[in-house]
Amino acid sequence: MTIDSALHQSYRPVDVIVVDNSSSDETPQELPRLFCNRVRYIRQPNRGDAGAYNTGFEVARGEFIQFVDGDDVLAPNKIEKQVEVFRADPELDIVYGNVRMFQSMAGLTRWNDPSTQEEEDMLRALLYPGPGICALGTLFHRKALEKVGRWDESLYIADHDYFLRAAWAGCRFGHCSLVPVGFARERPGQMTKNDSAMMTGAVALWGKALGYVTSEPYRSLIAAELARCRLNLALSKSTSKREALAILALARAGSPDTVSALRYALVRAAIAIPALLSPSLRGIRHCVLASLRWYGATPGGMRHKRTSNIKQRAKEER
Repeated sequence: MTIDSALHQSYRPVDVIVVDNSSSDETPQELPRLFCNRVRYIRQPNRGDAGAYNTGFEVARGEFIQFVDGDDVLAPNKIEKQVEVFRADPELDIVYGNVRMFQSMAGLTRWNDPSTQEEEDMLRALLYPGPGICALGTLFHRKALEKVGRWDESLYIADHDYFLRAAWAGCRFGHCSLVPVGFARERPGQMTKNDSAMMTGAVALWGKALGYVTSEPYRSLIAAELARCRLNLALSKSTSKREALAILALARAGSPDTVSALRYALVRAAIAIPALLSPSLRGIRHCVLASLRWYGATPGGMRHKRTSNIKQRAKEER
């Protein structure tokens, strides 16, 4: 479905490059059989999504570059409509749009529509929940990728890192109003379903950003987000008590305004006495977790979601 959605774009011509990160299924045999010479096939050791993006871009020849993961689907007119936005403003580097998150498993039909909009200050927008930008919903001009450089293969959350670096590098972002421009599958076993890895990855993401963003108010906003992510990690079950206390201390030192003395004391007490976070002590739990936000486990990183399903929409129509 992914390859077909790329091959059958209304925009022509397209050059489809398939990068196989050492899949263990029948991809090496089935892909040539199904698509013959309509795609360029590259097999490599597993280097994650960032490594696949880097390899694909190294051999890509087009003016515009689209990245799409193997479980996602492009809208048939995605490239055409986003190229129109580029043609209307030749100064743009990146054009983004909405992506629908849909389920793979059986059950009540549901989907999520993270909303995107035109942003006056993209760097600032990327430091808050939203704006819902992800690689699937984005079309890059080649000049943007050359300016920003390679995707960071050492990061678990490489896509949000790339958009942050692009905004900091001065790339101009444009918005495509077509809804949706792509469809992202939600299923068990995805990277974004691993809460522990996402929390650790968020700390690495914001820690890296703090290393190159030098101007205010962005630097303080990044420090605050890093502190919140460290608090989340300190409260998680994946860290030992000693590790949690060390992470908590870093959070407090990095952003005292975010981790006030009271919040520091409450979280430290929760780490020392895990029972304080039990559902039966909701008042204390609320104090500990108040105003903390979890890093959104979505392809685009931080974003608000509007969850829709059949019952909800029927109610709205009534």
